[in-house]
Amino acid sequence: MRWIVGVIFFFLTSFALYGKPLRIITVVEPPASYLDSHGQLTGFSVEVVQAIQRSLDDKTVIEVLPEARAIHIARTEPNVVLFSFSRTPKREDEFYWLGQLSAKAWSVYALSSNPVHIESLEQLRKVQAIGVVRGDIREEWLTEQGFGNLHPSVNHQQNIHRLRSGRLDLIAYESQGIQHLLWEEGLETTDVKSVYNLKSSDVYLLMSKSGTNPKLMQRWKTAAEKFRRSGQQQFIAEKWQMILKHYHNINTEAVEGILYFK
Repeated sequence: MRWIVGVIFFFLTSFALYGKPLRIITVVEPPASYLDSHGQLTGFSVEVVQAIQRSLDDKTVIEVLPEARAIHIARTEPNVVLFSFSRTPKREDEFYWLGQLSAKAWSVYALSSNPVHIESLEQLRKVQAIGVVRGDIREEWLTEQGFGNLHPSVNHQQNIHRLRSGRLDLIAYESQGIQHLLWEEGLETTDVKSVYNLKSSDVYLLMSKSGTNPKLMQRWKTAAEKFRRSGQQQFIAEKWQMILKHYHNINTEAVEGILYFK
């Protein structure tokens, strides 16, 4: 009976301190976060976040949601931890930025058999159909640049299928993600090619801002900073650096716990 009272007291105390229960949300974005062949959530960023959770004795189950829904929840609900999302000027004041996880470059890809040649954003605007993921940073950025030829889907896997079927001319993604996706689909890395480099971004663990309890935010931020300074994040980054090179031939550099994709 006493343990039941203790559990009830814990939840009541947590609610009094922080209000709405904590949610931790990620998206399918390999190799940062994805489901393995057994349906288990894994990835470099997943391991970092789970380690931070252990340091906080936090048992919150990580949810996997579509990108558009995930970022909408983080923009509109309190006490939401979200990863891994790019930090941009537009997003700067929308969230609390808890700690950097990686840095990546964006490109536009075509089937290798496609003779398309792109040298500028202006040429890219003239392409008939560019696949993006709804809520993804590349959709957001290309929309800001005035692109009217974007064809959003729920995930990058759908975009690969639509590219191969001829419903898309190009897709906007990143080198490490495209290589991992091709591997999952049983395709060769030579089946697609990069035709234009867009830009690069820093990728973060973040927390919702509107209505979030500042004490909860500071608790997570302090834990994330302590974890990186301890060298444990660097250990995980170096582990994934080896995994990505050995299994997917993806080149990265691990510096102070941040995984830089080349």
